[in-house]
Amino acid sequence: MDASLYLYKLRLIEAIQKHYHYLISHIQEVKVEKVGGTEYILVKVRCKKSEELLVSILEAFEEMNVNVVEAKLTNSTHLFRMEAILHAHHDTDATVLHQAILTLIQTQTHT
Repeated sequence: MDASLYLYKLRLIEAIQKHYHYLISHIQEVKVEKVGGTEYILVKVRCKKSEELLVSILEAFEEMNVNVVEAKLTNSTHLFRMEAILHAHHDTDATVLHQAILTLIQTQTHT
């Protein structure tokens, strides 16, 4: 009886680990929104961790001529999270910025 319970627990742990890794691999969340009539944009990113993702995102911000005012990063073993407040010019489109970040994530985290 103890052996069958032990095997059951091992299988359960294995299933939980597989599901966890599946979820981590498929998380892709990007939110970009203008802050009420100002030139500031709030960006939230959550996705699978990738080595050069932060650098790539910052380079994209630079190319789009937006400046990072404040940023918070959380980097765990498998997950990358960033919240940033950007100062943008009048003509910066939040939709274009959103798509650029999403494309970067898909390119960088594709395995």
